[in-house]
Amino acid sequence: MKKIVYKSKAIQAVILIVAAILLVSLWPLRIFKETVTTSIQPVSYTMSDRIDEEHTLLQTIVAQYDHMDSIGIYLDDAGVGDSFYVRILDEKQQQVCEEEVTIDRDQLPGYQEAMIDIDMEVNKMYYVILQGKDSAISVGIETVPLTDMPYLGTMYYSESSVDGASLVADYHYGVPLRKTKVLLYGLTILGVAAMLLFAVRLFYKKKEDKLITAERAVKYTLNPLVAVLTIGCLIAVFMGACGSYLLDNTVFAISVLLLSGILFYGINHDREGQDSVLTAEYIKSHVGDIFQSVCIAGAIAACCEYMSGLYDIHHAVAERKEMIWFALAVIAMFQWKEIVNVINLVYLAGAGIYGYHYYQTHLTEEMDDLNRQVLKYTVWIGILLGLIIIRTLIGLFRKKLSRPAYFYTGLLALFFALIIIFRNGRWWTVAMVVSFTLFYLNYGMWEHKERMLANIVRGVVFQFVLATGYCLLHRPYVTFRNARYTHIFHTVTITASYLTMVECVAIVMLLAKLVKSRKWKDIWKEMVFFGVVSSYMIFTMARTAYLAVFITALFALIIMAAGKGRVRLLNLCKNVGLMILAVLVTLPVTFTLQRNVPALVSEPYLYEIEYSMYCPDDVMRGRNLDSKNFMRVGRFIDVFCEKIFSIPEGTFDVYGEQEEYRRTHNIAQIEQEKITEEEELIASLYYEPEALDPEEELIQDSQKEDYTNGRIDIFRSYIEQMNMTGHEEMGALLQNGEIATHAHNIYLQVAYDHGIFVGILFVLWGFVTFVTSCLYYHKKKETIAYASLPAVVTVAIAVAGMVEWIYHLSNPCGFLLMLVITPLLFQSEK
Repeated sequence: MKKIVYKSKAIQAVILIVAAILLVSLWPLRIFKETVTTSIQPVSYTMSDRIDEEHTLLQTIVAQYDHMDSIGIYLDDAGVGDSFYVRILDEKQQQVCEEEVTIDRDQLPGYQEAMIDIDMEVNKMYYVILQGKDSAISVGIETVPLTDMPYLGTMYYSESSVDGASLVADYHYGVPLRKTKVLLYGLTILGVAAMLLFAVRLFYKKKEDKLITAERAVKYTLNPLVAVLTIGCLIAVFMGACGSYLLDNTVFAISVLLLSGILFYGINHDREGQDSVLTAEYIKSHVGDIFQSVCIAGAIAACCEYMSGLYDIHHAVAERKEMIWFALAVIAMFQWKEIVNVINLVYLAGAGIYGYHYYQTHLTEEMDDLNRQVLKYTVWIGILLGLIIIRTLIGLFRKKLSRPAYFYTGLLALFFALIIIFRNGRWWTVAMVVSFTLFYLNYGMWEHKERMLANIVRGVVFQFVLATGYCLLHRPYVTFRNARYTHIFHTVTITASYLTMVECVAIVMLLAKLVKSRKWKDIWKEMVFFGVVSSYMIFTMARTAYLAVFITALFALIIMAAGKGRVRLLNLCKNVGLMILAVLVTLPVTFTLQRNVPALVSEPYLYEIEYSMYCPDDVMRGRNLDSKNFMRVGRFIDVFCEKIFSIPEGTFDVYGEQEEYRRTHNIAQIEQEKITEEEELIASLYYEPEALDPEEELIQDSQKEDYTNGRIDIFRSYIEQMNMTGHEEMGALLQNGEIATHAHNIYLQVAYDHGIFVGILFVLWGFVTFVTSCLYYHKKKETIAYASLPAVVTVAIAVAGMVEWIYHLSNPCGFLLMLVITPLLFQSEK
């Protein structure tokens, strides 16, 4: 940032950066869209019979592209009423769109546009249904040979098919710009950029070209941009773009000002005495560390995918992704000569040939895409595993391994051995033991051991930033059915445990920085990160997670406060104040962004299970910023107080939203029951009722009297059924006669799965890990910035594990725990 350049060069650099951003947005991001229309034109101007509430028209279509923007439907001028419905059902009879179209009589006879805005699966069948709403209309139909229009299917009027006829309509699809336009626009951007560069060069030939720092050039570019965006957002808020509620708009306006303040400070703060973070020299000397951090982020992302998987095949794919990323994280500790050598080249040639043969011989025509992925990823894991084993054996033969911490390593080795001996059919324990043993051994032979915890922290931050970016684009924050925000997952429980892991990293980052400095310019980034993570944790409204984070934060504050005696206590209080300030500033900002950005993007993603929980139509389609189905401030306060403080819901119902929800929800239920006979015919082919998870049923039955949400009953069942050798199934028999999903407790689950002795050993290992990690922090806190991370993570897992099952190879918390204990396995080098 302190680099000095000529002003002309700075301007040209900005032009090139803008041009590069535009080119990348054209390809490969393909942000810009164009409209492709397929039409049935009116020729004979034949009109259908009357369409009203009792008589509907259904047109079967096959999707030609993956996003439909709108449908133009041809109406005559003889109808009555003001509006009609357009509904679209997918091939499984799930309604994906319902649009009430207001009839513009000035345009009749003619096309009436229905906004659709839904994603489709190409070549899949969909059903377009027209129905009156206190109205009667007639639409154009034409006789069209199906050979000419293969994307059209049969049309039905009420209960009867109309052979050879099709609805007169324009189907408008939104598709990324096609190759010709991408090329044309790309050449235009390059041409304009070239002319601007040439113009700048000519201008400064006639004028003195002054020197300027890169920092000042950045300020000149970004400050006006932030100012314009701030003014634009404030105008939108005050104009009611986000709704008419005074409380909401007040919070949104304050959030815009706070966010602009953060951005302006980040751009303009004094950088005197601060070194550049990413320099060419740093990247060159830390390329392996950066690569390892990326791989750790990829492995954690795969863990998150595993936790979100609904079926065994999803878990199988996610597990293999995790192992591939983790294998690459191990390879990141290799020296270049340990990767590129004759032995590895010979091995990779042979392994590649055998891997291809294995893949082809096990590939069958019946395999779907997911099963093919499982097979492909298995081959890759085998190849990478062999590469790692070769290097590990060579390193051990050459005695490169550092001296282990014998007691702790021996205790962990005993635990590893027993969870394999008493695995009771489980293979994830074998995968964990093999993969982490190889990771630990290669760490023991690594010359940069002091960088490990920083790489882990960086990996967690990478993954959280990318996951949160995805949420801002595709995971809407809705008002009623899912008021407790689930981030990238489909349940609040998983979200809360994941965020507990990220909170550990955020706490350690902030407190480690506060030990060194309290200047705003040094700590503002860590404060923002901690505040954002904490805000998402608050959105979950998970009491057990709050408790775990509170205890973890208190522990971290106590051990990481600088100074002694009264000075230490004063620093601890200051740290608490700064953490609270970070949350107070970022909470409204995070709420405003998460509430509004997904609505603007309008590309929501829901898990299959979420469709049965909530699917507001104006959330799924269109950019309805003012919709009451997006989270409101009053609703958030009301639910938060009910979940956390047990204050009856509705106490803080500022605008009567709860009553409105009950009224509209009941109406929606009634309307949902009024399915037309055509829809019933389709539904009968696909619909199967879903059973309630018996464990969730037990929790729901118990939570009215039990603050633990029924967990006490589950714990009792697991304790009563424990034995010395463990069980094949992880679910115990509950009091209601059903089988539990898991124990909601890592200690009980390990003891139930592997036997009582292994459970006791697991508790002992956890206690020794805590003590060892505290000793490690005491020894290394002056030389390793994040030396407290193993202790902080251990405390968080120990507390959160009392109420949730989070110790598993593919659970983000369990995976992080096994990562951060790595430095504890070897004696400190003098």
